[in-house]
Order: sequence, then C-alpha cells, then structure tokens
Amino acid sequence: MSIRETIFAAKDIPSETVTISEWGVTVEVRGMTGAERTRILEQAVDQRTGQVNLQFVFPEIVISSTFDPESGLPIFEAGDREALLSKSGVAIDQIANVGMRLSGFTGEAVDEAGEGSSATLSAGSSTN
Repeated sequence: MSIRETIFAAKDIPSETVTISEWGVTVEVRGMTGAERTRILEQAVDQRTGQVNLQFVFPEIVISSTFDPESGLPIFEAGDREALLSKSGVAIDQIANVGMRLSGFTGEAVDEAGEGSSATLSAGSSTN
C-alpha cells in the first residue's frame, strides 16, 4: 500500500463519549473533518471586524460534532441552531469544548480565518 493509500485509509477522526448531566444523556463527540472545520471557521469570523460570532460557532460545533453513541448517527441538524441556543450554556460549552479540542480549533486557526485579525475563540466562552 502506498503512503497516499495509507493516509486515505486511516481512521483519523478522534471521538470521545461525553456525559451531559444537565440533559441526562451520554453522547459521542467527534472531531470534525477538515471541510467541516474550515466551513465553520470561514462563517464564524466577521471578515470586516475579525470578531468571532459565538452565537454561530458554538451551536455549529455541537451540530457537527455530536452523535448518538449507539447508532453513530448525528443527533442534531442545521435547523436546531436556535433551539440549542436556548439550552444550558454549560451543556453546550461541554460539547463544544470537546469538539473544538478533537478538531484542532486553536486561537491561531481562528486568526487565520480572520486573516490575521485579533479574533479569538475561547474554549471557556459561554453561549448563555
């Protein structure tokens, strides 16, 4: 097998099982693909101001990263963004923080998306 084939065959998306006590459930949180991560970064940073829209980014990370640990299917869909914003900030932060860590979200990645702006994405920021 060539190096290229080895890379494309690799199971390289990390995941963790996370218990959300506020909701009384256990979910699987997965790292995002490069395409998902890039899409969120591009849409999360206002290109004029360099500010990160946490009302957008935290629900998007939760939607993209949260799966049913039994079926492996996504739990949320794009239309759930507003409903997620009405839920516990602690629960949203818990999932988003794991999703960001597993997806390689860093301050530098957000700065790149904001074209070297002063944009920052704090893993401890709250949505509520």
